[in-house]
Amino acid sequence: MTKKSKIIKLNIGCGESKLDGFINIDTEKSVKPDLVFDITKGKLPFPPNSVSVIHCIHNIEHIEIRFWEHVFTDFWRVLKPKGYIILAYPEFEKCAHNFLTNKNGEKDFWRATLYGRQLYDGDYHVTPVVTKDLIKLLFKYGFDEIKAISEPDADYNSAVRAYKGKKSLTKEDILRKQIFERGKKKR
Repeated sequence: MTKKSKIIKLNIGCGESKLDGFINIDTEKSVKPDLVFDITKGKLPFPPNSVSVIHCIHNIEHIEIRFWEHVFTDFWRVLKPKGYIILAYPEFEKCAHNFLTNKNGEKDFWRATLYGRQLYDGDYHVTPVVTKDLIKLLFKYGFDEIKAISEPDADYNSAVRAYKGKKSLTKEDILRKQIFERGKKKR
């Protein structure tokens, strides 16, 4: 008889949107997540290759871009082979256009899509997210089979699914490869 592995699913930055069957994680204690944790300040408390799915829904825009390498590298670390992440976020270019043109006379709404609602600490958008740039970063951090769509009921928001692929190369790996290639040419 084989032992069935436990399915671990994470809902990062859950806020008040808790998902059944997921470990709901947030930095804000008042929303009563299953786990209070700041993904920018440490590694997720799960072993490598143990998580099947990570949802990061309307959260990545709240994380400073200087932390993205750490966040995506840690997502990659904990995901099982062929595990995946789902990210959703306001598509910056669409929201900026809608703000500038005052689409539907809702300038305040479009401002909130760009800068967050600003109701409490952490409710600010600090990084503009553009899908084509995000996809390049996800490939860099070892994700593949990346698919992006507009959210069905809000075409100014995008959603991306990306599977754990092969480990990305570090700067040191790239330098070693370049040195090795140079050495081969000299022979």
